Amino acid sequence: MGRPQRTSDIDLLDLIDAAIAERDSTEPWGLQDIAPAAGMSPAGLIKRFGSKQGLLLALTRRWIERIPTSPIGADVPLAELRGYIEDNFAAPSSSMAIFGLGELMRDLWSPTAAELLRDGWRKQVNYFSTLLALLPLRTGFEPHETALILLDALHGSLYRRAVDFDPTTPTHTLDNLLKGWT
Repeated sequence: MGRPQRTSDIDLLDLIDAAIAERDSTEPWGLQDIAPAAGMSPAGLIKRFGSKQGLLLALTRRWIERIPTSPIGADVPLAELRGYIEDNFAAPSSSMAIFGLGELMRDLWSPTAAELLRDGWRKQVNYFSTLLALLPLRTGFEPHETALILLDALHGSLYRRAVDFDPTTPTHTLDNLLKGWT
């Protein structure tokens, strides 16, 4: 019988996510790079998640679980949308944007990860749609289609941030789009 786990998967994934977010390098990371922040050895992470890919899939599933399914505070949908976008699409530096986009490209090569990304993006679009439906959109702007455009624009902003080409914050991207939509 093995020893009981001292740290829950949720807490462990929080520690790992923070360690990844704090990296300054655009180089690919290994379990040895993040294991100390998790308070484990790389072998311990493999035992817990099976592999680096297993860890990434666990992080992706956690991200999907954290996407709201409905507005948290329907009385201020724009503030909620802005907060969510800032929390989930802001890259503090071009190197972090490059790193994030690199991880995304690697995920798209994995059928399992690509399916999870589709699920997560679908859930984000539904959440955005719900919030956008509460805003005074101009006639002809259907919330679901508008949410898809918003998601595309936010990913484009990450690409611009990655190359430091006139980078804007995610909320600035939202505000610019809303000027035409409301």
